Amino acid sequence: MKLRMILVGIFILMRPLFGFEIEALPKDSSLPTVFGTNCLQMTNSQQILETYIMIGLKSNFDNPKENLSRAIPRYDRRIHQISDYFKSRMKDENAKKAFDEAIEIWNQSKAILEKTPTKQGAVTLKKNFRVMIKKLLVGSKPLADEGLELLSLTGKLCRAPLEISIDYLMKIWGIDIPDYDTDVQGIIAGFKKHLTELSQNKLNNAKSRELLKKSEDGFKYFEFMYNAKLTVPSLLYKKANDNFDIIRAIKREYKKQVN
Repeated sequence: MKLRMILVGIFILMRPLFGFEIEALPKDSSLPTVFGTNCLQMTNSQQILETYIMIGLKSNFDNPKENLSRAIPRYDRRIHQISDYFKSRMKDENAKKAFDEAIEIWNQSKAILEKTPTKQGAVTLKKNFRVMIKKLLVGSKPLADEGLELLSLTGKLCRAPLEISIDYLMKIWGIDIPDYDTDVQGIIAGFKKHLTELSQNKLNNAKSRELLKKSEDGFKYFEFMYNAKLTVPSLLYKKANDNFDIIRAIKREYKKQVN
């Protein structure tokens, strides 16, 4: 118990001070804007889960209870807006069904999020959100062109640091993760694969190439931390957060070219 609280304390001290926002979807948004927001929806689900776990760890850092209570209704409103947008513009019944299933999963998850956090709740949310993300990807795919697929790839990179921080926080909370090594190794492998794909894309410019190299260099430390089996998650989380910020900057460069 003492070790757990020490690790929580280190995490709190080292984590950058910021709160995540569920950005509103403006009326009459363009396809690139809605597509990008759908990608952000997937990343925000991981931020919501991370905040839920922080509450479970009894941390008051950055007002997690306030952040979560604010995020739930905003996320709920936006997922319906995005679903309505895509379903009204395509005939693909499988894609429409995917959005319906994503909303069903969200409704189940929302019921968990609105109650006091539990370890089982965190486990269920982690599984739910991974399935929901896949559904949101399937739902938006019929309207995706090459430029929009590029935005989707950056979204996958954005989620990687959050997914690993969630695994670490769950371990701090005392949650048994049977597939922990497989999970983390898969996230690392996916990050490298998507980074290579982005590096080879013809829409890159000098700025995005510079940022991709910076992200790759930063991720080497992240991989070292895992291979060394170090047990101070806050150190890894800080580096992961740095990479998250870099990838968001890469996404902004790409978005300039697809708007």
